[in-house]
Formats: sequence, C-alpha cells, structure tokens
Amino acid sequence: MEVLILSKTRFQLDSVCVGGMVLSDCRFVRLLNQGRTYQPIDTKLNIGDVWDISFYPAMLCRPPHTEDVIVQSRKFIRHVDRITPIIEQSHVPIWEGAPYHIFDTKLLWANTGVGYLSVDYPNLPSHSVGFWISNKPLTFEESYYCYPGKYMCPRRKFKYKGLVKPVQEIPAGTMIRVSLARWWKPVDSDLEERCYTQLSGWYDYEEV
Repeated sequence: MEVLILSKTRFQLDSVCVGGMVLSDCRFVRLLNQGRTYQPIDTKLNIGDVWDISFYPAMLCRPPHTEDVIVQSRKFIRHVDRITPIIEQSHVPIWEGAPYHIFDTKLLWANTGVGYLSVDYPNLPSHSVGFWISNKPLTFEESYYCYPGKYMCPRRKFKYKGLVKPVQEIPAGTMIRVSLARWWKPVDSDLEERCYTQLSGWYDYEEV
C-alpha cells in the first residue's frame, strides 16, 4: 500500500515514532518494526515521502492508539513537496479554531495548560493523531508551543516532539499535526494514567 509519511516524533535518544497515512483509504498508521519497536533515529522514512509498504495490524492495541501496524517490507516510490493539499483532499477530519476542538473536544486540561486524556474518564477519541488549523498563532517557549489565553480562556500548551528545528511562531491557519503520547503515570504517584497531547509538526510553512 502507498503510505505518505506525515511525522517523525522523537521517542528516545535512538528511536523515533513514524506516522503516516495510507493514500488509498486515508487510514492513519504508526509504523513499527517486528517486535513492536520504533524506527531507528536514522530511518530513511522521511516526512513527505511516499513508500509502498506491506504491513499488518499490531495485536492488542490500547485505545486511542489504534494506528499501530507492523512493517513487513517497504519500497520508496516518490517525494511530495506539499502535504497540506493531500490532507485537505483526503477528507479526513480537520479540527479548526481553538484547542478545545481537537480530539473531538474530549480532552481534559491541566492547570499548567497541557491537554490530556485520563484513564478515569474513558471518553476516548477514535484516533491518537489528527490535524488542526489554529485560529491564532502558536509561539514556541521552552519546548512547548503555546496558544494564547485571554480573559476566561486560559493559555494552552503543546509539547513539541518533532525532529524539525522549531520555528518561533506557527502562524494561524497553518496545518498542524497533533498526537497523543502513550498512556503513562509517574512512578510512586497517586496520579492516574494519562496520555498527553503533543505537537508533531506543521506543513507547508517555513520561517522567513
């Protein structure tokens, strides 16, 4: 199947999480290796590449991370320069406006401004990835992209996990990819399991 590579998200020092979309049916996939391992940091799967990939669904996926697949074989086909038109023509859901709308309005928000899902409130979206067009610019501050707050609407923050060098500001109207980290809780903490929002990258914009 032809898969367009959409994101490379840092997972550990030596590995990355690679996300893509099957062009024939616009299905989101997270490309894992045998043994359910992530791709190496020097993977040739680059954003904007289209690969012919043979894969099968990973077993026992824990929602909302339903995109996991195991790669069997792959062959490079071509590179595309502009990803936004492909996303728009695919008719996948695109959230627009304030952060409240992303992940089907099912996020909770911590006092720090970070969005998350909680295992105690299992109202989960159907996917752990998606596209967002913000109605306001996002500014980069200490590894987070921040949506400005005003009056009764507090500031929202998204941890940046992409490999591309961060720009100081992502303009309003830019196509952004957001995702949810794996379920996690701090060691020796009464805090419930959560999966936090993160910003994977943006498309077709370069800082001047």
